[in-house]
Amino acid sequence: MIKHLSKISGVAAFAVIASSASAEVAINENLSLDGYATAAAVVTEPSAGKDKVFNDSGRVYDSVKVALNGKYDAFTSKVSLLALTGADTGTSDSSGLLDAYVTYKAGDFAVTGGKFLSWLGYESFDTPNNAFISFGSSDYFGNYGSGAKIEYIAKSYSTGVSVRDSLDGSGNFQEGDSDFSDELGYEAYFLYTGIEKVTVFLGAGYENTKDGAEIQTYNAWVSYAVTDKLTLAAEYANKKDLTSYSWLTQASYAVSDAVSIAARLTGKDTTTGEAFGYGAASTYTLSKNFAIKGEVTKFENNTSADSFSYAVQGLFKF
Repeated sequence: MIKHLSKISGVAAFAVIASSASAEVAINENLSLDGYATAAAVVTEPSAGKDKVFNDSGRVYDSVKVALNGKYDAFTSKVSLLALTGADTGTSDSSGLLDAYVTYKAGDFAVTGGKFLSWLGYESFDTPNNAFISFGSSDYFGNYGSGAKIEYIAKSYSTGVSVRDSLDGSGNFQEGDSDFSDELGYEAYFLYTGIEKVTVFLGAGYENTKDGAEIQTYNAWVSYAVTDKLTLAAEYANKKDLTSYSWLTQASYAVSDAVSIAARLTGKDTTTGEAFGYGAASTYTLSKNFAIKGEVTKFENNTSADSFSYAVQGLFKF
């Protein structure tokens, strides 16, 4: 299901994976809860040596997220909290507020104010919605930010623009800088579903920082449901003066209602060098609330040692 009013990325290609969706717990007719908890064992082995390293925990591997959803007439809202066993955001914080917004829908238009997730990026911010535990080398997904956005949602397409406190965020739970006096960030997207089984996304972001630098970013992805079980996807993205380009291709296949597999190729060219990655993953869904993921990935870099990783993750969702 494409989540037009919140985060779009990742859900189209992963719709065939049984573990991708959470089941909301109804409190009453106006309120519901959803969320997840993950715990993983991840080992990275540098190919230049024999040392094996247990990866740091954080949002991708070990986390708990709880969200309260509200609805009343034409209004919907969401407030979510994220707790980490170890922060991987560049700060010492181990918990914080993610979503905190209200949306008003009138006809085909939707207006949102508060703190919300960017539209940009194919892979979802929430690792349970992805076929893989880790992100690809493109590692491209939008940040959280505070501001306002407006969307037009038609039958075969949707489009929107947003104004946020910043584009790249402060590094604390992928949020903006909470400063609206300068350095505002702008985003726009267009999503097309008018061709059967095909989803096309185009997005862009811009910010003029206080030191005179410009942040420009572009993101495009397409997914194609070849069959009810097989989905193919491809993504291209870049960030001015940081990433010349990054790309991702992925195939996801539902072997059965309980078992799914995926394969991924990724690459990027940045100011520090080039990287190429590939890997395979599988998800085993034991129940509607619990699944186990496993993956094997390899990254080749021209500026540092290659790395080989393998991981297993338990995922509880509600």
